[in-house]
Amino acid sequence: MPEKIFLNGGPARRLAAAGALLLSLGQMPDARADSASCLAKVTTFVAELDELLSKEKNWLTPYDDLNERYFPLRDCDADALLDVVRRSKYLQSVFHNSRTNSYLIHFSSDAVSFGFGYLASEKKSYFSDPMWVHK
Repeated sequence: MPEKIFLNGGPARRLAAAGALLLSLGQMPDARADSASCLAKVTTFVAELDELLSKEKNWLTPYDDLNERYFPLRDCDADALLDVVRRSKYLQSVFHNSRTNSYLIHFSSDAVSFGFGYLASEKKSYFSDPMWVHK
């Protein structure tokens, strides 16, 4: 019987139901847009990081600035994010923790190391850190 009440609930109730449906439908493309936006951000980050790692050996400040511009990362599809970071010529390792479904991603030049973690289940990064390489 509740279905009959809903269907015959009058114009205001039908309008509210239609509005709720449109809002829920309108949110689906946003999820895809957020993932695309995140991947664009990661692509630009990796390009800028590669450039820095190729030339900047004396200062961590440019890496800190890069970190502030691009982190935290949110809403990336983990597989797509990994495809992008694997294009870096400075990628050293990608470690996957299956228990937490998180990734530790490490880049390094002769002088500087940069790493970040990405929690795939929550679709967000959980740290990023540039540091000197001690040899």
